Amino acid sequence: MAGQRPVVVGVDDSAGSEAALAWAIADARRRQAPIRLLHTYRWHNSYLEMPIYGRFPIYAAPSAAELQQARDSDLHQAKQVAEQLLATLTEQARQATPDLEIEGVLSEGDPAPALLAESERADLLVLGSRHLKALGSEVLGSVGAAVAARAACPTVVVRGPSGPADEGASVVVGVDGGPASEAVLRFGFEHASRHGVPLRAVLCIHPDLLATMLWRPKQAAPEQAHAWLAESLAGWRTDFPDVEVHAEVLRDHPVDGLLGVSFGQHLLVVGSHGRPALAGTLLGSVSQGVLHHASCPVAVLPHPS
Repeated sequence: MAGQRPVVVGVDDSAGSEAALAWAIADARRRQAPIRLLHTYRWHNSYLEMPIYGRFPIYAAPSAAELQQARDSDLHQAKQVAEQLLATLTEQARQATPDLEIEGVLSEGDPAPALLAESERADLLVLGSRHLKALGSEVLGSVGAAVAARAACPTVVVRGPSGPADEGASVVVGVDGGPASEAVLRFGFEHASRHGVPLRAVLCIHPDLLATMLWRPKQAAPEQAHAWLAESLAGWRTDFPDVEVHAEVLRDHPVDGLLGVSFGQHLLVVGSHGRPALAGTLLGSVSQGVLHHASCPVAVLPHPS
C-alpha cells in the first residue's frame, strides 16, 4: 500500500457516519488501500445560548477579554471531544481491518473545505447521509451536496445499504455520452469487478409525452439508442470479461429512471455536471437529484476539466 492514494471517509457521531465508515472499510479491503478518517470540529459560541429578556440579554455584555477566554475554553472542549471520538472510531476501524493502514485526521473548521482538500490526494471520498430512517426521501445535507459537486476525486454518499451480491444486486451506471461517461463506466466496471457483482448500464432518453398523457400506447425506445449503448459497452466488456453486463434504455427522466432501477442495488454511479453528447438523452447533470432521493450508495464522478 506504500504510495497508494487512500480512501478518505468523513466521520462524526451520527448513524450516517457509521454507515459511511463501514462502506469505506469494505471497499478499501477490496482495493487494498489505506483509510483516512477525517473529523472536523469548530468553535461553538456559548454566549449565543444566554437567556434573553425581550430584545436584550439579561446578563451584561461580555468584554473582549471574556469573549476570548470563553472562545478558548469552548474550542479546547470541542477539540477534546473530537479527539476522543476520532480515537474511538479509528481504533474500531483498525480492529475491523488489521491488515490495512488506518489513520485518523483531526481538522479545525468547517467540514466541507477540509473534505475538498482531502479529495485532492484521495482515491475515493466516502460520506454519510444526514439521516437513514426514511430512505429515499430524506435531505442530503449541505456538506454532502457541496462536496459531491466539487470534489476532485470520486465521491460516494452512503444513502442506504448496498444490496447483497448473493441476491443479484448490481452496480447501476447512468450513461449519456457526455464528457464524464468514460470515467463513469470505468469506475462502474472496476467496482463491479472488485466486488464480484453484475453491472447494469442505463441510458435514459426523452420520455414519450403522448404516452405519458395516455393519448397513445407507450412507444419502445428507438433502435438507435440501443445500438449506441451496445457500442459504448463493447470495449468495456472486453476489458472486464469477469463482469456480467446488462444494458437498458429507458424512456424516462434520468432522475426518475435511475432511482427506479437502483432500488436495492449495490451502487448507483453517475457523473457530475456536463452536457450530454448524445442527442435526445437527458442525463446531463442528475447527481443532485439522485443524491437526495436514492436508497442505495451513490458514487458521483467529477466532471473532466
